[in-house]
Amino acid sequence: MLTYALTLAERYDGMVMATFPDIPEAMALGRDFEEARAEARGALESALADYAAEGRAFPEPRACGPITVTTSFGVLAPA
Repeated sequence: MLTYALTLAERYDGMVMATFPDIPEAMALGRDFEEARAEARGALESALADYAAEGRAFPEPRACGPITVTTSFGVLAPA
């Protein structure tokens, strides 16, 4: 399993943006912090699927923070 730090930030329009510092391709939006965090897991797994499809190694989870998302998708990481 891999655990990545998640950043949540409220936008100008009230929507909440979820991003992963270690995986810039993974982004999600929600109407509030709860929804953005829930959507973030799918964005993370989609980005990791793209890495796997391209044969790229998953980024090492280096960033740390109070909010994290863990995925078991890491067991499928390319060698």
